[in-house]
Amino acid sequence: MTEVFLYTFPQWIIFAALFGIIYGWVENKKAFRLVGLAAFIALGLFSVYVFLGDYLAPGQFLTPEEIMHEELNDEIINEAPIEAQLLPAYLSFIGSAVLALVAMVLDWLNKKQYRLFTVLAGLVALLGFFIVVGAVRSV
Repeated sequence: MTEVFLYTFPQWIIFAALFGIIYGWVENKKAFRLVGLAAFIALGLFSVYVFLGDYLAPGQFLTPEEIMHEELNDEIINEAPIEAQLLPAYLSFIGSAVLALVAMVLDWLNKKQYRLFTVLAGLVALLGFFIVVGAVRSV
């Protein structure tokens, strides 16, 4: 999986989910709200797949042997690779999926508390989006 896919795919899913949720609220269509929440859950499952597949593993970039054999230059760069910068974003996507799962169950049971969890899921996903944007800008 390329690093470009790691930061573009979640952005598309986030905005598709938000579009579905907002459209579902405006037009009072429960199916669109549920599809938007399902997109957040799918993004969370994708994040778990990325973690389990070691796509964000810091050990892939510098091993202790590489550090031992490298000579330190006068100039030390303190920038982490983009994969390491994306780690908090993917953690927020998992959190968003958990909140979306709670919102989906509450919405399915016609409980009004689903709105709070839906808004929280959207905000947490947007936090991850802005982390991704910040990581892309720093590279």
